[in-house]
Amino acid sequence: MDYALEVEKLNFAYEEELTLKDISFNIKKGEFISIIGPNGSGKSTLLKNISNIYSPQSGSIKIYNNDIKKYGTRELAKNIALVPQDTIISYNFSVLDIVLMGRFSHLNRFEKEREEDFKIVYEALKKTNTFHLKDRNIDEISGGERQRVIIARALAQEPKIIFLDEPTSHLDINHQMELLNLLKILNKERKTTIILVIHDINLACRYSDKIILMNNGEIVSIGTPKEVVTRKNIEKTYGLNIIVEENPYTDSIYIVPLSLNNYIDQNKKKSRIHVIAGGGTGGEILSKLEEKGYNISIGVINIGDSDWQLGRKLSLNIIDEKPFSEISDKAFKENMKAIEKSHVVILSSIPYGRGNLKNLEAAYNAIKMGKTVYLVDSYSEYDKFDYIEGKGIEILEKMKRSGLRIINSIDEFLEEGQ
Repeated sequence: MDYALEVEKLNFAYEEELTLKDISFNIKKGEFISIIGPNGSGKSTLLKNISNIYSPQSGSIKIYNNDIKKYGTRELAKNIALVPQDTIISYNFSVLDIVLMGRFSHLNRFEKEREEDFKIVYEALKKTNTFHLKDRNIDEISGGERQRVIIARALAQEPKIIFLDEPTSHLDINHQMELLNLLKILNKERKTTIILVIHDINLACRYSDKIILMNNGEIVSIGTPKEVVTRKNIEKTYGLNIIVEENPYTDSIYIVPLSLNNYIDQNKKKSRIHVIAGGGTGGEILSKLEEKGYNISIGVINIGDSDWQLGRKLSLNIIDEKPFSEISDKAFKENMKAIEKSHVVILSSIPYGRGNLKNLEAAYNAIKMGKTVYLVDSYSEYDKFDYIEGKGIEILEKMKRSGLRIINSIDEFLEEGQ
């Protein structure tokens, strides 16, 4: 396999306690990799190890099949370039001089820059939108402009791999997009391998071939954005409750934060609620129950239904049925098992017909089992509730007489502090 970078059993410590623990992964030539994780997870430390700034306590790092320590300075600079997070420069050179420094590995000792070198440098300045700054001193420009100048220096270096430590942190949104688009072009056209640490998970998902998710100095997950950025992984590492959506315009996934787990009542996580809904009538119910931290199941619901789609995004336990099909005996039994495990059953205001009447029957069975059953919003006009010749209304009336609790909204349920 043609790997640009191979890391095996890497361990690193600033003092005695390990900051990086048994890190192993491989990156193919020409991949675009983002390293994400909460503050203090070891992202920047890992980048400094694999770019030869730090030396690990143990383990190996190979660049194009050769141990990184066996490279000379100039030879290594032809292979890798690093754009650090801290772009403060202690010497007051011009922007042009700073970017020209990227050509040192292509020149012999005391050799002056050639016309070809200036051409490459000017191109790097133009690509990073810093050409107009070339005659300014580096300490006279803003932090965001300085960041782009350092990236221009890395481009002028013409490395095979570019490491970047939070390159978008000092940039406005337009320059963030400009930079990441530039890196993607280099990645695709020149097959430059890009490895960057980035805080913005959504940008990482949009641009990356693969993502490395870190926490507490270890790799939690590595793979495609869809494989790594899941509700379970984000909750585990960030303590954040999210929904994972798909962006139809960029063909990438993105996260929508819902709440911090710190603010979720942990007792409610133990409380199981089974929701019977469909056709979008359960959207508000599911979202608000999830936000409060309840353990939720939903069913029986047809595959593809909008409430089914929301249930999948929320990673709920779903009892489903084929699209446009009546509820089968098998699905009904699975639904009853979910109800038996639940403390509460909540019905949305969904009309009942032949296809879903068994859901109403399941709710009635729940009452007979001693479960508390809620109907969100009563039907003042029963003809909108029943499309099966009064059978739905008949079951509903029996449920009312047996203790069905009717509430106007899911907020009313939540205010009860269940």
